[in-house]
Order: sequence, then structure tokens, then C-alpha cells
Amino acid sequence: MLSEVQRILVAAAHAEDAPARLRALVDEACRGGAEDDARAAPRLTADERAWLLAMDPDGLRVTSLLVRKLRFERVVRGDATLLRRFEDDPAAFTNVFRAYCRDVAPTFAFPEDEARAFRAYADTDAPGTG
Repeated sequence: MLSEVQRILVAAAHAEDAPARLRALVDEACRGGAEDDARAAPRLTADERAWLLAMDPDGLRVTSLLVRKLRFERVVRGDATLLRRFEDDPAAFTNVFRAYCRDVAPTFAFPEDEARAFRAYADTDAPGTG
């Protein structure tokens, strides 16, 4: 089970604007949870909050690029048809991939599983799929 700090770091690393996502997640955790539950206790200590907010934004951006690149590679290496779709129209494929990353939690370890989930997402009328 991930700690709250780990959960925040994973979510931020998968975001397109990692520093902004990190700040938003830290703020949410310090409020104690969902906006509609003001009674919830904060999920981060003051030290954890300070540590997370002190992270170098550029380092976080580079980390995010690497994490998203690896996810992209799992998609195209897990299904040759998806690789051909990317080669045929990189801009359209990338738009769908960005929407997929925004909408689908990063839970797949193997390329075939990630590719299967991406294909299912891309073959629907999901946002960003055109």
C-alpha cells in the first residue's frame, strides 16, 4: 500500500504539468481530502508538505517526461498495430495518448496489458480521440 507521499509523487510524475499537479495534490491532502468533507484530517504532516513543495520543479518535469515516455513505449511495444498507428499519424496518436494518460490510471506493468487498455480507450469516443 502506498503512503500518501508516494501516491502524490506517482500522480504528479504522470501529469503533463507535474509541478502544478504536485501543488494541487499537496493542497488537497493538507485540506484533509475531498472538498465536500471538511471534517477529514490532513493526510500529510507539515514536514511531508514542506518536503514535497521544496521539490525542484525542473527535476519533477524531467521525471514526468521520463515516466510518460516509458508509458508510451509500453503502449507501442505492446501492440505492433498501435506502433503503426503512431507512425501513420503521430499528432493524432499523441493527442489520444495524452487523453489516455489523463483519464486512465497507470496500473499496468506489462506492455501487452497497457497496449490492450490503450486500444480499448482509443477505440471509444473518449475525449481527445477525435
